[in-house]
Amino acid sequence: MLFRKWKMLLLLPAIFYGLISGECYRAEAQTRRDSSRFLSILLDREHSPAKAALIAGVVPSGGQIYNRKYWKVPIAITGYGGAAYYLAYNQRSYKGARRDYLAENDTIPETQNLSGRSSQELLSDINRFRRDRDLSILLLFAWHGLCVIDANVDAHLLQWDVSEDLSLKVRPMMRLNDHNRLHAGLSLSMTLK
Repeated sequence: MLFRKWKMLLLLPAIFYGLISGECYRAEAQTRRDSSRFLSILLDREHSPAKAALIAGVVPSGGQIYNRKYWKVPIAITGYGGAAYYLAYNQRSYKGARRDYLAENDTIPETQNLSGRSSQELLSDINRFRRDRDLSILLLFAWHGLCVIDANVDAHLLQWDVSEDLSLKVRPMMRLNDHNRLHAGLSLSMTLK
């Protein structure tokens, strides 16, 4: 108890100096600017690709909902579910193989390997399930990154101009060449806005 009081008395001048010098105020102002930039992205009423990517990064398939592409939500959730199932299965199998391997190789007579597999087979299973578990973690992160990229690109494409003025027309054409001969052909005309 006495040590705590002395400790506070020793720290008090350092705290006081920090308050006086304004370092705390500058750090707080920087934090406030960073958080206000973050909040300005979230509170912006205009449809934004940055906002879509941010929401997709925080909430699984949230970017697809933000972009109003509801048909993509079941696909995204299925991808997350498949990767999570694969991860859980490999972790459970890894623990079981490891438990059986330890039971096979320890000197305690009460523990028994109930799988009926040899020590070498169990070691091979441990390595395989560990590798597959690690790959499923990478798969989960890759799927999440793909969903974030999809939300960002989709939000960019929502701003793309797809009006009725964009068209490609194919028409028959007749033309005279330099020798006053008539040639028939097709004319392609593209109208861009």
